[in-house]
Amino acid sequence: MKREKDYKRGPNESYMKQRQIKKVHQLSIRDTVGEWNMKAIKADTLKMNNVDPALIQVFASGSDSYTGNRVKVAIIDSGVDYTEDIEVYMRKNFIPGEDGISVLYEDSIGHGSSVAGIIAANGSNIGITGINPNVLLYSARVLDRNNSAPVSRVVEAIYWAIERKVNIINISFGTAVNSEALKQAVKDAYNAGILLIAAAGNKGKLEYPAAYDEVIAVGSINSKGIRSKGSPISSKIELVAPGEQIITIGDLGGMLVSSGTSMAAPHVTGAASLLWQKDLSVSGEFIRKLLVFSANLYGDSREYGYGLLDVEYALEQYDAFKAAYTEEKPLDSILKEAQEKGELPDNTRYVYAFNDVDYVKGSWLSDAHYAFAEENSSESGNPLTDGAIAVVKLGAIVADNELSGFNSYPQFHGFMTKQTGSIYQSNYLASYLYLTHKAVGLYNNTSPVVPLYLTGFDRSGIDTYLTTNGFNGKSWSTLLGGNTVNERNKALFVFGMAMHSVTDLYAHSTYTPEGAYINHAMGADLTTFYPNRYACARQMAQILISHIKRFEPGDISDFYAVATGQYDGTYKMGRLSQYVKSVDLAFYNANSDAFENMNINR
Repeated sequence: MKREKDYKRGPNESYMKQRQIKKVHQLSIRDTVGEWNMKAIKADTLKMNNVDPALIQVFASGSDSYTGNRVKVAIIDSGVDYTEDIEVYMRKNFIPGEDGISVLYEDSIGHGSSVAGIIAANGSNIGITGINPNVLLYSARVLDRNNSAPVSRVVEAIYWAIERKVNIINISFGTAVNSEALKQAVKDAYNAGILLIAAAGNKGKLEYPAAYDEVIAVGSINSKGIRSKGSPISSKIELVAPGEQIITIGDLGGMLVSSGTSMAAPHVTGAASLLWQKDLSVSGEFIRKLLVFSANLYGDSREYGYGLLDVEYALEQYDAFKAAYTEEKPLDSILKEAQEKGELPDNTRYVYAFNDVDYVKGSWLSDAHYAFAEENSSESGNPLTDGAIAVVKLGAIVADNELSGFNSYPQFHGFMTKQTGSIYQSNYLASYLYLTHKAVGLYNNTSPVVPLYLTGFDRSGIDTYLTTNGFNGKSWSTLLGGNTVNERNKALFVFGMAMHSVTDLYAHSTYTPEGAYINHAMGADLTTFYPNRYACARQMAQILISHIKRFEPGDISDFYAVATGQYDGTYKMGRLSQYVKSVDLAFYNANSDAFENMNINR
């Protein structure tokens, strides 16, 4: 074993750590329960058994009555899409002019959702479980659709997190520029007792805020336990964690394969929260030093910091470390005294190496894990790339940016506009279907099919703004924002518009069972207000995605699937039965019970 040279990490910490002889245990991903990255940090046996049963009831009920130990984690990132797999306690959108975007697709690049999935996915839907679903997540949306944010926006989010008295801040991005404002915000968060964890960067040079002493800088390893190419080499690297080909929650509640130190950092955040919830009275420095001590160092400290995160070992040594720990002594002294007593031995465990982790980078899917494998990556199959999903999301937010006001543009916002008295002009169901036909027409470079059930009012309302040349007078090159202008991307963009319309109807055309219209003042845009509306909207988004994969139009049966699937009877859909009848009377007659159960005549 080789004794590492002394180096400083943290405002007042100095610690020498022994480098171990690397012992490798070869595994196959096919023989591993769960994801390889969870096995690599020895968190694979934790899963939902770490969640208090009382919290599971909270998940099920949608209430906020849980009073157990929950660590408050702020994710400063690109937002977190609404999904049953991730419970977000509080959201704040710091991007000007975009605070009205639906939480179903607020994360325009899928990055924040992936980070949140590693930390806290609860496994309730697609089967991915994060390290600690027990946390209270605070989502600060600062990264825009171009994956960028001014430093001032990040600083604002840090102070927002400080005001919320969070325990941990995760920042999975960085900048090469040392900003005094950012440095001060980081210091203020540290002095407030917050544990700050940040991605080290992917271009070989340590970035800020990870470079600040107050922050745990996290580097990345691959599935063989080797430092990832691009993960910085620096004396300020503190820990490493898996950061290549990580399957986690992606856009719209699907699964995404992601890579980078930005994926490594949330592993450390999840582990820190898991340790901290054992006793919320301990300090962030205690948790930081426990993580440092328990990590497995088998390589150069400039590449691996204090070593590879080991959740199991940290939990095993927690009580002994807590008994020996004191804020007044440096970590070296604490460990020396403990080891003289035969306590707190160095981590000399095996490092797992996986030989067959071969996911398609950037692939996105809404179901089976192994469809990520190389042999299943063809277009006929079906995984969409995260780039394709990003184009869909551009379409999903364009109506709010270009034609806001669901009263004036009901076809794009899932709304049934009333003309006079009880005469309704717009059929939200027909508008959704026509938008998908428009998408298919663009993909095939043909005129879209105009369904017979489509009224002149709805056709005009759509065709006036959405043409073969673009939307609302803006060209495709402008709308697609740097993505290639071709038939495929045009179609994906319009499919996104259809997604906006069909998911918005669960906010704009719903009623209480007693017949009261659920308006914005009442809480139409709150996921906690009649929460089944959002569960149904997400199911509808997933159904539409299945059409997008095949570049086919939506179908009346999409609404039947929701009515007999996620719908639980706690709210009603305005005029659903009438609209189904107008589209396909035979289908309504065959399935009238399901539609009438969901319908209210308003």
